[in-house]
Amino acid sequence: MPFCNNCGKEVKEGTKFCSGCGASLSDENESTLNQQHNTPGFPCPKCGSPIPNGSIACIKCGTLINQDSHKAAIIIGYIVTILSTLLIPFAGIIVSIIFAIYLGTRNNKNVRKHGIIMIIIAVIIFIIMLIISYISYMNSLDYYMTHNYNYNNYYY
Repeated sequence: MPFCNNCGKEVKEGTKFCSGCGASLSDENESTLNQQHNTPGFPCPKCGSPIPNGSIACIKCGTLINQDSHKAAIIIGYIVTILSTLLIPFAGIIVSIIFAIYLGTRNNKNVRKHGIIMIIIAVIIFIIMLIISYISYMNSLDYYMTHNYNYNNYYY
C-alpha cells in the first residue's frame, strides 16, 4: 500500500486525497509543494521543521511534542512526600512511591527525574527517623537503668 508524501499515513490505492491530512495523492509534485507551503501542523520548537498534527515527535530532530510539565503534581508530590514521611514514616514511603510511579510514567525526562528524587528523599528521611528513634530508645533505656528503676535492687 502507498503512503502519503505529506504526513506518512498509509492510504488505499486509487485514492486521490490522504484521509489523515487531506493532501492530494494524484500528483507527487503537487504533494511536495503542498508539504512545503501548507503543512498542516506546527513548527518544531527546537529545530523549526514542520510537524504534522497528531505527531508525538519531530521527524528531523526527535524532540517530543506536548510534553506536559506536571508542575502541580511535582510540587504536591514533594510536599506530601516530605510531610507524610516525617509524620507517618511507613505511609510516607508508600505515598512517595505512588507519586514516583505517576511521575515516572510520564513522557518527559525531567518529570521522571522528580519521581526518582522523591523516592530518594523519602528513603533518606525514613532512615533519619529510624536513627532518631533508635537514639531516643537507647537514651530512655539508659535513663531507666540509672534512676533506681534497676532490676538489680531487689530486697532478699
